[in-house]
Amino acid sequence: MPIFLRCILLCALVSLIPLAHATCSGVPGADVLLWKPAVPVVWVGEMHGTVETPAAFGDLVCDALEHGKNVTVGLELGSELQPALDSLLTARDLEAAKRQLLATPSWHMFFDGRSSEAMLALLIRLREYKASYPLLRVVAIEKPWENSAAAKETAVAGGVREAEKQGATNVLLVLTGNTHAMKHSPATYPTAASLLPASDVFSLLVTARGGNAWQMTEDGCGAQPNGTVDKVSTRGFGVYADTSYSKYGFDGVLALGKPTTASSPADQAAVAQAGCRKQFLAGAGSTHN
Repeated sequence: MPIFLRCILLCALVSLIPLAHATCSGVPGADVLLWKPAVPVVWVGEMHGTVETPAAFGDLVCDALEHGKNVTVGLELGSELQPALDSLLTARDLEAAKRQLLATPSWHMFFDGRSSEAMLALLIRLREYKASYPLLRVVAIEKPWENSAAAKETAVAGGVREAEKQGATNVLLVLTGNTHAMKHSPATYPTAASLLPASDVFSLLVTARGGNAWQMTEDGCGAQPNGTVDKVSTRGFGVYADTSYSKYGFDGVLALGKPTTASSPADQAAVAQAGCRKQFLAGAGSTHN
């Protein structure tokens, strides 16, 4: 057989080999509650700054992909980060793409879970998934907003709506702080999730068995107690419908089933110079890491 025919045959055979799918252990309960046509938005509300929540969220993304869903991921990041996110997901030079992301000014606006090592690890994991599932998209949902809590909720809701409309999405998986994920508001203004039709959203509160989270509070930025403790102390890892959380605006919980550990910012040099870090070490947080 001529060499050029062998090459054509070999290329044809290679094209028939399916992409090696990313593997994950799955999330107990997710297949029963979440991956239905009637649930277009799964909104996960977290306490920013843990190692475990971005990892569990990545498991949810993988679970949805392996159930045949076209997934869009919405993250509580400023929309000006979108070019850097796109580069991180697709660039051949991963290290250069990481440097581009960490050099973006808005990456340093909040020294909490939104710029943590765990968040960066999640993004790199999503990059690996995209190699097997090219339709996977990652969207920075936080649009520019005026300096008020109510305006931010409106901006986040608008970003979620835009992300939902993009591409051939079967399910939009959103990760934000837990207040934004509440389907009814504890305040005098609406929360982001409450601005969407309630029937379109399955809202999950991330719960744990105590532990720490790297937070940015009035005490500064550093490892502080994680206050989102599961009401059921023996609950294992998984997704659970739980009506006892409905008064808080959640349909259920994404239970981590273990204590959390704090995930520090990915840009260690930047946080070391941040005023919030110096305040934390000098004040009430001086006994923490």
